Order: sequence, then structure tokens, then C-alpha cells
Amino acid sequence: MQNNLITQEGFHSFVDEFNTLVKIEKPHWVKEKEIAAAFGDRSENAEYISAKEMLRNIDKRLRFLEKIINNSEVIDTNNLLHDKVNFGSQVTVIDLTTHEKKIFIIVGTFETNPSQNKISNISPLGKQLLGKLIGDEIEFIINETTYDYEIISVEKYINKK
Repeated sequence: MQNNLITQEGFHSFVDEFNTLVKIEKPHWVKEKEIAAAFGDRSENAEYISAKEMLRNIDKRLRFLEKIINNSEVIDTNNLLHDKVNFGSQVTVIDLTTHEKKIFIIVGTFETNPSQNKISNISPLGKQLLGKLIGDEIEFIINETTYDYEIISVEKYINKK
């Protein structure tokens, strides 16, 4: 796995999830599996099978998180300028066809979340936005549909949790 960019916020959320799985979730399911095993025949023991499956899923997620944590380049977006679109920027655009305002946040691949308007820096739109200034127009194509946007604001994204 090559080094992927990740924001500090994204990196910390993956580390927090990893620690929660290791310190809380996995021990809980190990104990549940041990309790269920005490009931005898494991081949027809639903609680045992369920706990074993949960542990398998936790281990799979831990391996995935470990790869992200160990193979990501953490970027402190506070050290980046946001006078133009950069990693960690919140970009407001106007769709030149529908005249709708849309907001996008440029993050790393593993942090993307369409419901939060977080797009990857290597997505078609992310690539087009990077380096652009307010007033610049971009055009990009996804699934044979052409989109035309004008950038109307660029600022550092601040999570308002």
C-alpha cells in the first residue's frame, strides 16, 4: 500500500477507532466467546458462532486500520495556505448549469464521506479543484455527465463537531 495523504483529524479518528477495538470491543467479544463456549457443543451454539464472527470482523477491521495508520502521510492542514484550493480546504462552488451552491471538503482517500461532502484529493473533482482560486471555473466528467462549477470561496475546513 502506497502512502496516502490523510488529515490529522482523520488520522486521529482512525487511531481512536483502532484503540477502541483493541481495548474495549475485542476483549468484550473474547469474553462472550469464552462464556458461550462453556455451554458445550460449539457447532450448534449460536452465541459462540456469533462471538467468533464478531472477533473475525474486528480482526479484519484492525488489520485495515493498521495499514491506514502505518502507511499514511499525515498532513497538518493548519500549515497549508488556503488562498487557493489545497488539501484540507473547504470549497464552495456554484453549479453553472443548475446555479446551486455546493460545498466540498478535500480530504484523503480513506476519509471520504459523501454525506459530509468530503471528497478525495485524487477523485476526478478533487483533482480538478486542487490549486484553483476563487473565480476559477472547472469542468469534469463522471459517468459521461459533464459538470461545470465556478469556485466562489475557499477556506480551511474546520470541523464543527
